[in-house]
Amino acid sequence: MPNIFVFAHLPFAKEEYRKTAEEKLANISEYTKQNEPDTLRYFFSVPREESDVKSIYVIEEYASRTAFDAHMATENVKDIVAWLTENAQHLKGESTVNMAEVNTSFTRPKLANTKDLWICYASIKYKEGKRAVALESWKHVASETEKNEADTLSYSILRDSGNPDIVRTVEVYASQEYFKGVHVSSKAVQENMKSFGDEIRESVQHVFLQYRGGFLGR
Repeated sequence: MPNIFVFAHLPFAKEEYRKTAEEKLANISEYTKQNEPDTLRYFFSVPREESDVKSIYVIEEYASRTAFDAHMATENVKDIVAWLTENAQHLKGESTVNMAEVNTSFTRPKLANTKDLWICYASIKYKEGKRAVALESWKHVASETEKNEADTLSYSILRDSGNPDIVRTVEVYASQEYFKGVHVSSKAVQENMKSFGDEIRESVQHVFLQYRGGFLGR
């Protein structure tokens, strides 16, 4: 069974609420790293967009659904869920949670020692019935990226579990310059955009994130 990714977006009403959430998430991630070997990554990030100083994005990866269910049953997780539920005014709008399965993925060991990571989280919606074709091209992009881009530190292409037309990506780079100057301009990415871009794609949403805590791999 493919690994499971979980994405949570928490749009807080005030910076002080986000700060409290970060403290709780730091406790969760520390416990998770020490006690949940099948939780393969658990980290939280904030948008690099200066106009958004209140959101948190939590990105999680599990070896199985059993591992995810066990994580959700821990006291730290139940605590933050209760805190959010009992204080709905802390959120500005609804939080969102999405799940996805790994289609292809790699992570380089040096990820753990790189500072100020440039993280891209993307959601791509394809026209009905076109996701499978797009995913085959994404496999090629991931393979070429792994072979040729030393500072693309982690690259995951995912099948959204709730919508058969959506692909999600989690990409981690050593810098913004590397992302724009090397990865985006690479032959594999440009060919993918040309062949599997607007003709079969309905929308693309990117969020560029700054790592704040947790672990990005084991």
